[in-house]
Amino acid sequence: MIKKGPKGSFLLGCAPQYAKDGLGFLTQTAQKYPNLAFFKFAHWNVNLLSNPEYIKHVLLTNNKNYFKGRKYEELKHFLGNGLLTSEGDFWRKQRKLAQPAFSRERIASFMDTMMVFTDQMLEEWEYKLNKRTDISSEMMVLTLAIVGQTLLSKNLKNDAKRLGSAVSFLIEHGNKRIQTAYNLPMWFPLPDHLRFKKEKAYLDKVMNGIIADKRKSKTEGVGDLLDMLMETKDLDTNESMTDEQLRDEVATIFVAGHETTAQALSWTIYLLSKNPEIEQKLTQHIQEITQGESLKKEHVMKLTYVLQIIEESMRLFPPAWIFARRALEDDIIDGYPIKKEDNVFISPYVMHRSEKFWDNPTKFDPERFSSENKKNIDKFVYMPFGGGPRLCIGNNFALMEMQIVLAKIYQKFTFKKPIDFEPIPDPLVTLRSKNGIQMEILKRN
Repeated sequence: MIKKGPKGSFLLGCAPQYAKDGLGFLTQTAQKYPNLAFFKFAHWNVNLLSNPEYIKHVLLTNNKNYFKGRKYEELKHFLGNGLLTSEGDFWRKQRKLAQPAFSRERIASFMDTMMVFTDQMLEEWEYKLNKRTDISSEMMVLTLAIVGQTLLSKNLKNDAKRLGSAVSFLIEHGNKRIQTAYNLPMWFPLPDHLRFKKEKAYLDKVMNGIIADKRKSKTEGVGDLLDMLMETKDLDTNESMTDEQLRDEVATIFVAGHETTAQALSWTIYLLSKNPEIEQKLTQHIQEITQGESLKKEHVMKLTYVLQIIEESMRLFPPAWIFARRALEDDIIDGYPIKKEDNVFISPYVMHRSEKFWDNPTKFDPERFSSENKKNIDKFVYMPFGGGPRLCIGNNFALMEMQIVLAKIYQKFTFKKPIDFEPIPDPLVTLRSKNGIQMEILKRN
């Protein structure tokens, strides 16, 4: 079958349009060229898939033929060869080692920590009442502290703002290089490159410090994810992970484990501020479950409407808004040829807002994810955590954390969006708001 798509310029193809407005470009391209659109970024071939069967083919059916796209190499500059960026047998081994840390029983054991850190944030909010506050910054600090304690047994609350700043810059820098057709090597002394080295050095210092402290104070038995990774041995060589491997896994889980959750929480609070009738239903739901008590472990699994709200928020604003893959060998998808080294783009943002799959797709409607309606949603149409073998390892951890945080917040507080504020979606490595999520924090009556 002949592939069609936008032409772009002779030298750069569609790279300038994508760099200027990635969300708009991909959405309009998928609408104009449904199922599969073909275009170029400079000398690279790109295939944008918007058919769930095609997506299933790449992420599941023939997933071994598709590695992460070339631009994930840019993330390796600061994440190293961790779960997000590694491939093949090495990735499968690392995934198998890390999986037990994310079992349902293990995740349930983290509830108390999630509640304690959320309560601490809410206490601080008593001094921010009626003040304009960047909620996305607040969520970054909270989720960073939670992932540090639960997965690394390290209280990073005092370092949260400095760490958050470092991680934000590293992500923004990586994204800038991802969207640029030609990049100068990292050793070239550009101001951005020099700052990158500084911020990465700080992140390395923290991560390596956690590993060193863990080795010194090692107690018998396996406690957190880092314990598991340190205890494990390669079945073939009987060797343990090097400090460099440990650093890469710790950095990956640390960055991915708080960044995406913080963005999802921030967008959810924004959407609720725009839909007071849904917020009212949410608070009634929480009240019915808790009967006015502070949230407890036994309440969490009953927060079904909170989960619906989160799932609908992640439909409209999926933090992981795009996945890129690269074909290792020639392939054919429903008659369309995919050449070796071709890039394949899959965008949850595009799929989640397509009129082909959703009624009134831009409307915030948590009822889409009621137990009855959810059965009819194709998992390769709705994929906030990816799909196939590389489904996000921390999806259940993130969903439980968000339910706890939102339930606790809305027991005590509500939010008013300033008249002069509207978020500007910023499709970096994750889908952020360029100008934060500005809100006035109000005490609930």
